[in-house]
Amino acid sequence: MEYNQKQISILDAAEKLFASQGFHGTSVRDIAHEADVNIAMISYYFGSKEKLIEAIFIKRIYSWKLQLADILHDSSKSFIDRFDRLVDTYVNRVMNNPCFHLIMMRAQIQTDINVNDLIHQNKKEVYDVIRGFINEGHKAGVFNEVDTMMMVSTLIGTINHVMSTKHHFQRLAGLEDLSDEQLQQHLIIHISTYLKKLFKAILLHEA
Repeated sequence: MEYNQKQISILDAAEKLFASQGFHGTSVRDIAHEADVNIAMISYYFGSKEKLIEAIFIKRIYSWKLQLADILHDSSKSFIDRFDRLVDTYVNRVMNNPCFHLIMMRAQIQTDINVNDLIHQNKKEVYDVIRGFINEGHKAGVFNEVDTMMMVSTLIGTINHVMSTKHHFQRLAGLEDLSDEQLQQHLIIHISTYLKKLFKAILLHEA
């Protein structure tokens, strides 16, 4: 779905507030104030707060699935190059969109938020695409036969953990001298490098 600038402002404001205050702790009035629009405009475009969070998820999920398909279906690249690009892209998406991923983590814990079915369906579709790619690599003699579900869980869990606790990571790693921007770039590179080495050890080396 294509959104106009007002709709994008509302979605961005809602995403920011849902991440910082929680879904239940954020009112439509809060969102209207943050987006500099009137409440009636939010009702006109989205109908309710529930429909608004659903629109946020649909927007983010749809763009990720398109990007994932482009990466993994690019047969001009080797299986290894495509897998590396998958890791790099996902790390960048999570680290550069912390508000959305914090909302996603909360939504999976607070089951009364109406996006859990949407999250589950997205996870299944993404998992199926990645599993199909790894199986294709296995049939081509490139990849070992692996537990794809645990690999995907490791990918998501590692990035989400570091993203949501990055200032604790900064202190533990002795990186207090880095600015927020420097820390962000350090973490993106560090996580990507670590995960690619880990997954290559699983996918390519003898068990």
